[in-house]
Amino acid sequence: MESFTRELTPEEQEQMIDKIATEVLKRRLETVAIMFLESIKPMTYIGSQLAIVFVGPFLSVFGDFGINYIKFFENRQNVEKLLQKIEEETKMRDEDEKKAKEDGKAISKTYNLRLTLLPGFLLRQEVTKSGESTGMIGIAGKESAGGGFIVISFEKTESSPSGLASAVSDQLRKEETQQALTLSADTLLREIEKKEDMKIRGHKTSMIAYEWLDPTGQKGRVECYGFWCNKAQRLLFLGMRTRPLKGDKTEKDHIKDLRMILGSLKCH
Repeated sequence: MESFTRELTPEEQEQMIDKIATEVLKRRLETVAIMFLESIKPMTYIGSQLAIVFVGPFLSVFGDFGINYIKFFENRQNVEKLLQKIEEETKMRDEDEKKAKEDGKAISKTYNLRLTLLPGFLLRQEVTKSGESTGMIGIAGKESAGGGFIVISFEKTESSPSGLASAVSDQLRKEETQQALTLSADTLLREIEKKEDMKIRGHKTSMIAYEWLDPTGQKGRVECYGFWCNKAQRLLFLGMRTRPLKGDKTEKDHIKDLRMILGSLKCH
């Protein structure tokens, strides 16, 4: 176990600020955290020394992790930086939530579709369009929201196509769809999964999943869904592309968020 006398590097301090702020906002404890940090600022050094005395014998259970936190809060500047980080991230999150609600209302008004956007996911005006019988909605996730791209397109039709899976793959091959998902011409798509017995909002749905691979060696997942709505008489295509996937723990939440947005769609 590292010595109590070792100072944290600037990089370690920044990593701890980011980690603590992320966990606070994830649990929506920013108000409590700000009040707590403001109250302990005058006694940070004394508090850390008491922690070393009384908690020190038990720190072997946590290893360097416990020592690093004590050393972190020993420095009042770290507390100030953490407060500032939490306040900045809270402001950004609130702005993202407000923008997501505004975009959701705009989608409902323009396309007669109800869609719940998560904070940090924004409309891409350059690929979003509306016509008399067709329409397309492009959505992108900010880096702070995990990234990724979503496209929802529809066309008026009097009856369901004979093969939904074929309609899904045909739509994905269209240039405008690939542009909305930011799939370049040299990105390879390999089919890895197909399901034709799914349901979205009571509609029989076909799903095809692909692995995408770009020339730089980065890879990820593309999921495409297609269904026909009898009430609205529209054939709908829903697609999502993940950010590059490397196998880290945050990727499940990233994919879950993209699916959650698609799953929130109400077509009439």
